[in-house]
Amino acid sequence: MGWLVLVLGLGIAVTVLAGVLGGVGPLRRLGVTETALEPVAWRPTADAGHVQVAVAIPETGLCSGDSVSVTALEAGDRISVQATRSAPTRREVCAGLGIAGDRTWVDVILDGPVGGRTVVRQADRAPLPQEPADPSVTR
Repeated sequence: MGWLVLVLGLGIAVTVLAGVLGGVGPLRRLGVTETALEPVAWRPTADAGHVQVAVAIPETGLCSGDSVSVTALEAGDRISVQATRSAPTRREVCAGLGIAGDRTWVDVILDGPVGGRTVVRQADRAPLPQEPADPSVTR
């Protein structure tokens, strides 16, 4: 019985450490910090149910292990978007990729076509400007 408790305790400790330090396993979210970013524009693609949203790169830039995601909430005549950067909590100092003021485009799949709906930033409900479609995006 003592061995069983020891093995179980060791398994739990390894799972928690792997989630926090290594960003793997069922507890990987414990080792991730999320930061809100600012959506600044949107553009259509060849697929009516798929758009791209431009997100402003923060002053510190983005590290190679960061991921940027955009979520859309579709309600009535509005599509509200918000952007998030997910980064490992424990990391080495990075040189920050990108220049503050630049932007990165993120794909967003919608439930339906944009049509006449307005795309707004969820944080302040400000309408986002529409930019021309990128001809290299064929989705």
